[in-house]
This record gives sequence, C-alpha cells and structure tokens, in this order.
Amino acid sequence: MQIYNKEPILVLWDIVKTLTTIPIYKEVMTEDENSIPNSYILLRSGVLDNDKTFGDGKTLVRKSECDIILISKGSHPNTTDLHNVNIGLIKSRLKALDIPYKLVNVGFNSSTNTTTTTLTVEICYV
Repeated sequence: MQIYNKEPILVLWDIVKTLTTIPIYKEVMTEDENSIPNSYILLRSGVLDNDKTFGDGKTLVRKSECDIILISKGSHPNTTDLHNVNIGLIKSRLKALDIPYKLVNVGFNSSTNTTTTTLTVEICYV
C-alpha cells in the first residue's frame, strides 16, 4: 500500500496526466454543450473517505475511494472504438503503477447519447 502526502484529487491527476490524448477534468466537466470532447476523463475524489490507520486516538492515514470516469459520445459496441481504446489506456496506466481498481461498465445512456465506464481506486493519504 502506497501512502501519499497530498490530496487524493492531486494523486489522481498524477496517475492520469500522462494520458495526453484524453482531455481530463477535476470534479466537473466545464465545457459548454458545443465543446464537449468525444471522449474525456472526469476525476472524482472523496467518493467515500474514511479512517485507515489510527495512532494514539488520532487518524494517521485516511483512505479515499476515488473515481476515474471515462465518458464518450456514442454507444461504442466494438473493442476498437474510441471509448474502449481509452479504457485500455487507463487500465494499462493503473497496472503499470500497481494500482488496483474496480471497473464498472455503466453503459450507454440514450438520453445523453454517451457511454460511461468508471474505475474506482483507493488512495491512502496523510
């Protein structure tokens, strides 16, 4: 287990910032409706944040469940589609850094015409 000395959102940024082909947003996507990228990453930290390790009654280490959410326009039924290629890039990056994750394929939302996949990671920090 790696323990970071910075806020979880900054750790998430450090993890994905090398994926330069995919636009990345912290907590919210700020583009207007006409400027939304075809595929982008939304980072959410502190989805669940609780105590990890105690010492003399004080919390020494906290753990934060954080989401790396990939949202892409369209349904992406094929493994070679942009969404699936980008999921592969994110998974490869997490594996290279030995960061375990849970992947949830949220799927296609017909009202927004987007496909969403969420990778949840646990960040331990002081």
